[in-house]
Amino acid sequence: MEMMLRLLKPRNILTATVFLAAVAFALRFGHSTLERIEFWLHPPAAVFSPLAADLIKDADARQSAHLRGLHRAVNAELRAARSKGADVVALQLLADSALTLDVPGYRSSAIERLNKLRAAIPRIKSVTRPASNED
Repeated sequence: MEMMLRLLKPRNILTATVFLAAVAFALRFGHSTLERIEFWLHPPAAVFSPLAADLIKDADARQSAHLRGLHRAVNAELRAARSKGADVVALQLLADSALTLDVPGYRSSAIERLNKLRAAIPRIKSVTRPASNED
């Protein structure tokens, strides 16, 4: 009983209320506070920074080279399929149209389209015979 009387003093109730309010505030707004501190400690590179522009340009050139290399590989596979007698004219047109998407916003969809085209290239089955005991 003495413990209850000690806990129910106005000072202790006020302390507990302030503590619970601080915990609720931290749970509600803590993540944005941490984000602000992180932004203040490590600000992002400015858009007009020459180093950031060089990095973005290099990354863009690397991704563009990857797309063009994939296009060359798909063209080589299409030529090989055409030489074996497969009809790949429509696939060739789709591969060439995917190369027109070589801009940063559409490059990932162009790579996806070329990979799907690569899977759709007809493969000519090779004729094999089962191995015999004499081989």
